[in-house]
Amino acid sequence: MLHPFPIAQLIWPTIAIAIVGFVISVGFTRRVFLSYVIAALKAGLFLFYFGFFFNGTYTFSDDWRYFQIGKLLARDHIDIFNFIDNYDYVVHKVESSNVAYFVYNSTALRLFGFGYYAPVAVNVILTFLAAGFLAKAARIGLGMGFRASVGLFAFLALNPDILAWSTIPNLKDILVATATAAVVYAVALMDGGRIWRAILVAIIAALVLAVTRFYVPLMLGAAFGATLFLSPRGRRNPWLWLLALLALGAVLHVLGGGSLISALHKLRSQMDNPIIGIVRFLVTPVPFHTQPGYGFLDLPQAVYWILLPFMAYGMREVWRKPGIVSHFMVIYFLAMIVLYGSFTALQGPRHRVQIDGLLAIFQYYGLVAFLRQRFRRRPPDERLSPVASIAGVNTTPGAARRRSAPGHTW
Repeated sequence: MLHPFPIAQLIWPTIAIAIVGFVISVGFTRRVFLSYVIAALKAGLFLFYFGFFFNGTYTFSDDWRYFQIGKLLARDHIDIFNFIDNYDYVVHKVESSNVAYFVYNSTALRLFGFGYYAPVAVNVILTFLAAGFLAKAARIGLGMGFRASVGLFAFLALNPDILAWSTIPNLKDILVATATAAVVYAVALMDGGRIWRAILVAIIAALVLAVTRFYVPLMLGAAFGATLFLSPRGRRNPWLWLLALLALGAVLHVLGGGSLISALHKLRSQMDNPIIGIVRFLVTPVPFHTQPGYGFLDLPQAVYWILLPFMAYGMREVWRKPGIVSHFMVIYFLAMIVLYGSFTALQGPRHRVQIDGLLAIFQYYGLVAFLRQRFRRRPPDERLSPVASIAGVNTTPGAARRRSAPGHTW
């Protein structure tokens, strides 16, 4: 059995989480106190877990492989800044073209020390970035107001499921989720007319995904193409179609046709009943009935189950928003749950982590819409005359103006 790490060994990564998280939070929210609270909570949770509770229970075979090979690369002085020059050597050590998270581990170990906690600390920092990307995407692409987007940032950064998966195990799903959030942000930038910045962000994110989880860029590209097809503005814009085709060609070139066909054959041989699989993928595990290795999900999963109705309602609300981003979010989310629900080996809660950001956005929209309807206060001028009260009609001038005004926007 493993033991907690000495507090002195955790001081540096804890300070890094607090400072970098605070800076990223302020950059996206412009709220100093809120940013301080979020950064302090996330850094404190990291210190508390690895300093007092870590014993190796909530670890997996994959994460130890990432850690051990990352340690070998770190001892050979290979990290994110020079792995391109040593790419063949890294592929040889990893025995796969999905090298990103091994180099990620190596970089974290060189930065924070040779402990299991090191790559986890970087994962925690990435969650600030993912929350910022999605909050900005909602502001640009969904028309969300600034104050509501600040609330969304906090909701994403402190989401129980994201907190658990980013703070406890050393898995690549947080890196995939962050790169996915960057792609959503790139689509929002494109929808807002910032084409070149969108291309730059999308290329960086797609390259990370291509060497981390190869099929995710393909699914993102397919969702983007479907979104363009459903959008009248997108169908009429040849430049967007050209951009989508170029992105697809680049991904296929990086992956290679042979490896892609081989992977598709392997997946097809493992297909299951998608209807049952989708339900299992969305609700697994049952709260407080988890396997020992997944016990850290008991409380986050209980919160997730409570928010499931709000998630469904919020997804409907997001779909109704005008623009490309809203449809892209929903289409990609549905495509991923169909993909994972179709294969027995991919129906666990771990694969849901990479779309947790979209789940949280839907939950947030559903919660806010529900609270606004439940606790909406009528202005003083909304007084009913006796006749109107009996008829159930408000005839005051203020009410008439509100009935004729356009619908509320975020």
